Amino acid sequence: MNEFIELLITLTIGFIGGTAGGLLGIGGGTLYVPALTLILSIEQSTAQGISLAAVIVTAISATSRNLSKELIDKSVILTVIPIVIICAIIGAQIAGELDQDKLRRIFGTILICVAIKNMLSFIPKKS
Repeated sequence: MNEFIELLITLTIGFIGGTAGGLLGIGGGTLYVPALTLILSIEQSTAQGISLAAVIVTAISATSRNLSKELIDKSVILTVIPIVIICAIIGAQIAGELDQDKLRRIFGTILICVAIKNMLSFIPKKS
């Protein structure tokens, strides 16, 4: 793949991921990782690292907007943040030690479960 095409693809991935991140609160694992691994053939662990770095920018931008609109419950966030930090460090350590195939399988399984849950939410509930 030539460098110009790769640049356009990368910009498109960033555009879609950034927009989805700000609009829907998704982007990282849901969009960046599959796009980077499938389209640009980047290794899973590298794609996850790129995704996490990109999500920082998305999260800061969207969080500042959501704070200004008072859409964030600060008491919940202050409770969640410490455990998120600890678990993110542990998860990154584990991801760095798993082989690429196992990491892909775990990631794929989680994506499938999330997709199924989202599809089931469209089924009307009996009242």
